[in-house]
Amino acid sequence: MNDIQPFLIETTYPQTYSFPRLKHLPVREQPSFRVSKDSDACSLAELLAVIIGGANQIESAERLLTQFGSIQKIAQAHVNEIAKVPGVSNLTALRLKAALALGRKLLQPEDERPTIHSPGDAAQILMPMLAHREQEYMVVMPLDTRNRMLDVIEVYHGSLNSSMVRVGELFKPALQRNAASILIAHNHPSTDPTPSPEDVSVTRAIVQAGKLLDVSVVDHLVIGLSRWVSLKEKGLGFS
Repeated sequence: MNDIQPFLIETTYPQTYSFPRLKHLPVREQPSFRVSKDSDACSLAELLAVIIGGANQIESAERLLTQFGSIQKIAQAHVNEIAKVPGVSNLTALRLKAALALGRKLLQPEDERPTIHSPGDAAQILMPMLAHREQEYMVVMPLDTRNRMLDVIEVYHGSLNSSMVRVGELFKPALQRNAASILIAHNHPSTDPTPSPEDVSVTRAIVQAGKLLDVSVVDHLVIGLSRWVSLKEKGLGFS
């Protein structure tokens, strides 16, 4: 009798991977081709995919839209929040923020820049940007010599306090744009725009720095859900 026992050969089959959808699309259906032919006819996912780039651009674009729900929410999100989406690096998140900011600037031709005659003029622009935010944001609005708005730049995101705010950072946008003055604003996620002691302390430091840099601080607005407060009108931090 044969003592040799039969044995089984263990066969390992190669693991199957799902290939990026881009590889399976005909050239004419790929986002880059479609954008080159008619960008206005492209979907949001296709436009985002071209900015993101890479082999998984379609999947990453769809994840972005799923995560944030709309292009408006993506535009409002911080770079770090965008970069948390799988397939989106920090550099890609910066590109997205820059692209969306360019889109906003297209809607505001230079010769039609709004003039800020009063805190209410600034609040009308800033309320839609800040009122519904769930975290605290601080923005700087540089103004030219005719009090025309040059831009609105987000400079801080998170809990606002005097020890955290580097006052010099607030004046960078003004110095880069050769602005004559700036207006500062931040929101209160609590929806109550009543200035806190920290708000007054930060304002005082900003006003003093502006005098040294020869860039006047015209106001500091605190934005609530449906109301806003001007610290200058209240005489808080400006005296």
